[in-house]
Parts: sequence; C-alpha cells; structure tokens
Amino acid sequence: MPAKKHLRKNEHEPHDAVFKAFFGDAKIARNYVLHYTSAAIHQHIDFTFFQKIDTAFVSGRFGISFSDVLYETRLTSGTPARLLFLFEHKSYVPSLPVHLQLLDYLLQIWEDDLKNDRPLSFIIPIVVYHGTRGWKQKTFSDYFPVLPDGWQAFIPNFHYLLTDLSQMPVEEIEVKVESEYLKNLFLALKFAHNEGLMLKNWPEILTFGVSFYRNNREGILLQTLTLYIFNLFDMTEAQVKKLNKQLPEPERDWIDAIPEIFGKKWKEEGLRKGHQEGLQQGLQQGLQQGLQQGLQQGREETIHALIVNLIEKLPEWSDSQIAEITGVTDTFVQQVRHQLARKK
Repeated sequence: MPAKKHLRKNEHEPHDAVFKAFFGDAKIARNYVLHYTSAAIHQHIDFTFFQKIDTAFVSGRFGISFSDVLYETRLTSGTPARLLFLFEHKSYVPSLPVHLQLLDYLLQIWEDDLKNDRPLSFIIPIVVYHGTRGWKQKTFSDYFPVLPDGWQAFIPNFHYLLTDLSQMPVEEIEVKVESEYLKNLFLALKFAHNEGLMLKNWPEILTFGVSFYRNNREGILLQTLTLYIFNLFDMTEAQVKKLNKQLPEPERDWIDAIPEIFGKKWKEEGLRKGHQEGLQQGLQQGLQQGLQQGLQQGREETIHALIVNLIEKLPEWSDSQIAEITGVTDTFVQQVRHQLARKK
C-alpha cells in the first residue's frame, strides 16, 4: 500500500496526470495535430515518423510546470529537421505571461540540442487550457506597451497554438469523431469545474465507441479517465454504479474491473475502525473518523492495485509514465515493480 508520503496532493495534479496519460499516447497526440491545428501546419508533417521523446525538462522558475509532452516528427519535404511539439496543459490562466514558461522550455530543448551536437530543433508550443474563464491570447510584445518606435524588434517574440476548451462548444468537440479518444478527454476536462455537467454527460465522456476492443491500451485509458472523474468529485460507489448503467457493456466491464474501487472494503474498514475508536472517544466521532480513514486506505489500495495493473499489462511503460498517471512518486513505482519481481 502506498505510504502517504508517496502521494502527491497538488490540486492541479489530477488534471496533469490524465492529460499526460492521453497525450503520452502517440496516436492521440497525432490526431490532435490532425484535428486541432490548421492545414498550414499538419499538411507539411510526415506522420509516418511521429514518436514521443522522453525528457526531463522541468520548469519551476515561472510558475508551476504542469506537463510537457514532446514529440519528434519531420517535414514532408524530407528536410532533415527535428520538429517538436511541446504540449503544455493548463487548468488556470497563469498570472505571468505564459511566454516566460514556454521560452524556458525552448531554451532547455535547444541547450540539449547543443549538448548532443544536433541542429537546433524547430518547436511548436501548444497550450491546452480548460479553466473557468476564457484565455486571452497575447503576443509577448503586448506586455511591453510603451516603447519607442522600432524597439519592439528587440523583444523575443514567438507564437504558440492554443486550444481553449472553456470557449469551445461541446458540439465542436463531439464532431471530431476520428480524434482517437480526444473527444472523451476534452469533454472531461471541459466539465472538470462543473460536477452537474460532468455527470449529465457521463455516457458521452466514458463511451469510447465502436473502436473500443477491450484491449489493454483502451482499457487503461478508460480506467484512468474514470478514476480522474471519480476522484475529482469524490464520488460515491452508488453514484458511479448508477451512471455506469448508461454505458455499453465493454466500457462497463472495464470500469467494474478497476481494482477495489466499487467493493465494500472502504466502508467495512471505515466502520470497523470507527467502532474501535468510538469506544474511547464517543461512538459518533469514532464512526466519522474511522470512515474517513477507511476511505483513505481504500484509495491508497486502489492506486497500488492500478500500478500493479499497469506494470503487468503495459510492461513497456516507464516508472515515470506510471507515476504521472497514478499521482505517486517514481520511487514508489520502483518499489512496487521490485515487489512484483520478487514474487515471480
């Protein structure tokens, strides 16, 4: 069971984890480029070569770094170049210019190019935003409003692509039926600040459709998305079971298979501990405290079981990828992996 010190509590990390789980999949990232960028961009990309790059680029100097997912591809012209898409997820409008954080990433990538004796990479930064108010996209020069004529030339101006889910109509997301589960993710992110809309749209969000063949890839994505919503709104077992009746059988089966999540264990352990504490501190207070402890223990066991599931079904995934999805540290994933290896 994961110790509490291994669990990360930052309020933005649930969004970060589900975003990385989906955008860490090359098919999904590829389809984002095809369906959410202009033809002027994607028609020049050779998608036969499109692969994720594992990086350690972390920026904390200009606010919290939420997620950076980088892909390498090439131009259709055959030009020997590295084309990197930097996906930066935000669930809030940053107080500082996002250009500062993006520029920090760009400099780290170019520094890595120089260290590895590569030509400088061409980088398209992409921001996916799902906050509660619209994102007003500015140029970097907008932050320097009073300058003499000609001085704007000294500002390191660059552009970034923006997908603002707060301003995007639901119909626009749903119509992109070939976007490889981006519809499911983007609907969940769009409704992340409104529990009523999330529950109302439960079937649309968690139905993966005719392409859902019950394989490990789709199953893990579906389970990850379900856990994201479940934990985001602290949902009850009864709520989820009732909502799941609206889903097709394949999706229902995968969600029901999420380890421990719909069992009676949380409540039974909570009540048992509550009774024990109640003898000393008063029955009502003990029951409440015990229930909360049982719920916490149940959540931790769920995370542990999900990590085991990911290690066994997706052996190609790294410790860092699993840690990002489950919201624990790399060290804890390593410990679970070692425990499994000793049992074999």
